[in-house]
Amino acid sequence: MEIFELGEIAKILGMSLTKAKNWTIGRPLKLEASIKTASGQGSRNLFSLEDVYLMGVANELSHSGLAAAAIKKFVAALQTKFPDGLSGVGTLYITRAEKLTYRIETRQDRIPAKTVVALVIDVAALRDRIDQRLKRSRK
Repeated sequence: MEIFELGEIAKILGMSLTKAKNWTIGRPLKLEASIKTASGQGSRNLFSLEDVYLMGVANELSHSGLAAAAIKKFVAALQTKFPDGLSGVGTLYITRAEKLTYRIETRQDRIPAKTVVALVIDVAALRDRIDQRLKRSRK
């Protein structure tokens, strides 16, 4: 099992450590460490590879211009829809209808006809990029 600290995750994902820290303490997201949650001064959160993938998707949503509140909802929905993580997910189709209802699908043919906004995230390619960066950083 691979274990990651927050600084390593920030470096792998190319995001600032401040942003990564904020996202783990509820500003505006609360991405909790699945291996070990810090419990007191000097202790550290320990994250799994699945946590890294989830933060990577959140980072992609952020780069796409989604508001923090929307990213928070999507992260919660992803955690519910894929409780074992994103390892088996190929592509995510995130859509919004006229009434501000959002959907997450893994197949393009399930996108509703009256979609106003559609985001496509190639999770498999994102995982590959993360895995390649991991290999380079651990040499």
